[in-house]
Amino acid sequence: MRLSVITDEISQDLDLALGVCADLGIRTVELRAVGGTNIVSHDLGSLQRIKSTLADGDFDVCAISSPFLKCHLYDGGAPQGAMHSATPASREEQWGILESSLRVARLLGAPVVRAFSFWRAEKPEEVREEVADVLSEAARRAESAGLVLGLENEHTCNIGTGIEAGWVLGRIASPSLGVIWDPGNEAMLGSRPFPAGYGHIRGRIAHVHLKDVDVEGNWVRVGTGVIDYPGQLRALAEDGYAGVLSLETHYEVAEGGLEGATRESVAALRELCGRAGVELQS
Repeated sequence: MRLSVITDEISQDLDLALGVCADLGIRTVELRAVGGTNIVSHDLGSLQRIKSTLADGDFDVCAISSPFLKCHLYDGGAPQGAMHSATPASREEQWGILESSLRVARLLGAPVVRAFSFWRAEKPEEVREEVADVLSEAARRAESAGLVLGLENEHTCNIGTGIEAGWVLGRIASPSLGVIWDPGNEAMLGSRPFPAGYGHIRGRIAHVHLKDVDVEGNWVRVGTGVIDYPGQLRALAEDGYAGVLSLETHYEVAEGGLEGATRESVAALRELCGRAGVELQS
């Protein structure tokens, strides 16, 4: 496994964020927003400049954090969660967002494109068949592009837990659909991501996001919240996961802000991996 950071968790200034990553010995990054604009909304000229900046610093991109399907399933209305510099869009506009995301991923060499599952309904189990139908078509398009669609379990969306993600995976056998496993998101729903949630999606993990939450629902430094991260990291290794662990800190510290939170989280994650007997690539 190797470490990554979602760059806008440090700064919208890509040069600054990459400088911090380089200082931390991290050369793999995940792109969500740059310069206050979601990565999938940048024009070709901007994307070429981003690509050159990454190449000059010897960075590779592990995933494109697309906002695909962060929208309402049936009607409009305000977003139910964070959009991270993406413009709210209707359900009809989502296929255009996916196609843009696939193009950006190919241009920047990212193997995984993130997907969501529409804003969470009052009874998610009543809409999951329709959600699965949409994701099945999206996975087909990703496969045609030679990429993997990573379904993130997101606490503000219909697929928020391991058991919910496992249900979808059971309906869609395509190897082009995997899970972006985020234990912190499941914990935010009050359920237990490890070992309970993880047991439903092991073997289908395309990518991993790491953040932590305390008993009061606050984002905190990884390893200081409710999640058994040594156990989770050990299980990933034992199950043969050899992908990326991408930090998504979601908090800042009084002295150091977002950058400080990333620095202390990277140190904490390395210590947790050591405790779990997990070897990290340099």
